[in-house]
Amino acid sequence: MIKRIDLTRFKKYKEQTFSLDPTGITLLVGGNNAGKTTLIHALAVWEFCKIILLHEKGRDSFNQSEVGKGEGFGMSAEEFLPIAVPTLNHLWTNLKTQLSPTEKEEWPDRFYGYIMRIKCTWDHCEQTDKMLEIGLSLANDRLFIRVTNSNLESEDYLPSIVYLPTLAGVLPKENKVTVAERRAHLGRGMAGSVIRNMIYDLYKEEAAIRSEYEHDGSRLRGIAKREFLSRSPLEKLQNNLRSTFFSELEIEPFNEEFHTVLKITERKVIRNQDGKLEVLPKSKYTPRDIIAQGSGYLQWLSIFCILYSLGIDVILLDEPDAHLHASLQSELLEKLLSTVQSETGKQILVSTHSVEMIKQAPLNIVFSMDTRKYLAEESSRVAVLAGVGSEYFPKLDLLKRYKRLIFVENESDKRILEYFGNLCGLSLPADVVYWANTESHATRRHIFDELHKIIPELKCISLRDRDMDTVDSIGPGLEFKGISVPQDSPILLLEWRRKNIESYLLCPKAISLACGKSVSDVKQYIQENFALAIDDDGFISASPPEAIVTCDGKHIFTAENIGLERIWGCDKYDVAKQMTANEVCDDIKTFLTRVRTLFPA
Repeated sequence: MIKRIDLTRFKKYKEQTFSLDPTGITLLVGGNNAGKTTLIHALAVWEFCKIILLHEKGRDSFNQSEVGKGEGFGMSAEEFLPIAVPTLNHLWTNLKTQLSPTEKEEWPDRFYGYIMRIKCTWDHCEQTDKMLEIGLSLANDRLFIRVTNSNLESEDYLPSIVYLPTLAGVLPKENKVTVAERRAHLGRGMAGSVIRNMIYDLYKEEAAIRSEYEHDGSRLRGIAKREFLSRSPLEKLQNNLRSTFFSELEIEPFNEEFHTVLKITERKVIRNQDGKLEVLPKSKYTPRDIIAQGSGYLQWLSIFCILYSLGIDVILLDEPDAHLHASLQSELLEKLLSTVQSETGKQILVSTHSVEMIKQAPLNIVFSMDTRKYLAEESSRVAVLAGVGSEYFPKLDLLKRYKRLIFVENESDKRILEYFGNLCGLSLPADVVYWANTESHATRRHIFDELHKIIPELKCISLRDRDMDTVDSIGPGLEFKGISVPQDSPILLLEWRRKNIESYLLCPKAISLACGKSVSDVKQYIQENFALAIDDDGFISASPPEAIVTCDGKHIFTAENIGLERIWGCDKYDVAKQMTANEVCDDIKTFLTRVRTLFPA
């Protein structure tokens, strides 16, 4: 399997090496733009180019002795299928497809035009590792590919890679295709277009295995049946679907004289009075084509169909959790681990943002794109969950010292709360770590749970803008009721009753002082431009008019062309500094009080 990937001028990586565990599962994790998908795409492009060269030039063209012979193979942009890019030059770092004169002088070999390189190295029994490097060139809107380095011989094995995008794109109908055509589709990143063909292959494989045990029409029993079930890839797939979705597949035999498309339908499964699973009769449930199922089901089916298919060594999964419920994300990782370890032996690379999967995964399979290493400590897992990489560790040291944490949405929230705390005689403790991020309460709680394992005495408040949550989801103490938290929990989940913290700064008098306009002018401007009439008493109250509760204060300050910052040059800090203790809203004081209660001096 693949143990090393060397990228030269591919997308964000001018020159980068990745060393991977060639067995089992690797979770590629990191924040946005960390390079997870780029690495997945590099392998998908390598496989695509490999398949094209194999078809056009033959297997021997990969041999070490053939490197540099002949011309590269050219294709149009429309023929490049493995990944979607706006234009082909987006494959190159900084969109530069050619070397500068100075770079040409320093370039190590004669393939000047082929400056993008993708080299894969894989283990080869107990012998010397094998590698194949493919170079790409762009000239006159045509893409050229060729082998630029290799140590292969004719008898050496080539790994087979399948790329499965976030949603594989299952077709409404699917013709039966040859093995060569199917491999071509898989090599082009189009697994969804041949999913029925792969299922039908599993069906034929099961029939072949069954024929080894059944004789003279006798039914499988006892040891023979158990052996058959343990060997049948289709039965393993069916068991997977039964236990996860209470579903199984019904595959219609393909008759080449009469059929043109493969017919595979989904049947419902129920648990009977004896606790056993059985297929619901067709009189109670009409089977329907798999295309009628939801995106989560199709994604799951595609993953495990590929996993159980023969002739596939490496599977690339790009955010397979995107269409799965949180509970199914955990189950997906669990079943991938058990299947790979006990049954298939395939290598799987998974690009993911799933908190559930990252929390559940063994440390040794979680690969940080920031450090380009597998995780070794639980504290590293927290950094990954938070999406902050190595910048997290200084914060961890402070957390161990203070044991107090407040999640806020940004640093500006902290500044405003500190000012209001001092103004109202409810000053915030100095020995608290503030962590600014826009993650949900659920994600923050996951981060806290991991931190709590390291720092058992840690206490935490998660404070968020209400945004799209309903007012009914906020309790009298600002507690968020959307997630159940025990009364004695060391973490509080709090939300503003109003849409965001800026909504607590819409004080006409303070705005007037900050921008030099009269109070009446301020009220009139906000009403005319934002349809909001502000009453002084209603603004301060914990139960203000609905218009105050639902208005977007952030928009009033920052809206393009009409926001207070743009029109009058006063930002939220200017306004906060002009407010008096009597103008600080009750919700703000409630929050400050809860902080002092959880974090006593």
